[in-house]
Amino acid sequence: MKKVIAIMKVIDTINAKIAKLASYCVILLILALCYEVFARYVFGAPTTWSFDATYFLCSIAMVLTLAYTWQLGGHVSVDMILVKLPVKAQALLNIIFLLTLFFLTWLMIVWVMTTHVIESWKILERATIGFMPPIYPYKTWILIGTIMLVLQGVNVFIKELYRLINGKELQLS
Repeated sequence: MKKVIAIMKVIDTINAKIAKLASYCVILLILALCYEVFARYVFGAPTTWSFDATYFLCSIAMVLTLAYTWQLGGHVSVDMILVKLPVKAQALLNIIFLLTLFFLTWLMIVWVMTTHVIESWKILERATIGFMPPIYPYKTWILIGTIMLVLQGVNVFIKELYRLINGKELQLS
């Protein structure tokens, strides 16, 4: 069990570091938007790169922080019925939902995305509008964020399995 907990800690640490790094993109996003507004309304010269840059920066900030948000319990959850059940019943239902909905869906998404990312890198795919930036890095960080979300799902699954077996929360510290 110690090795499993060590791996879970590594996943949590990686998710935290990726989220912190991605959070700096919000600062860049604000600067890019401010520059675009200034250039458009003060100089009357809108940029050709602003739309793509803000789109990319916003996607980085969103997708690379999904797993960390789940780690902190920050996603919206409606547990009106679940909280009234015993701990082991809650864990069992969470496990069933993770296996049937979460893993089934997200593993298929990762499977399909991986082939698209590989193909995008092979052809060095570019956007067809704006200043035509490369989009293979964009597809790559979306895939990385999705993989990290699945790994966080593994952590949650292990915690719920522990809760089902032992009737109490698994402490990683």
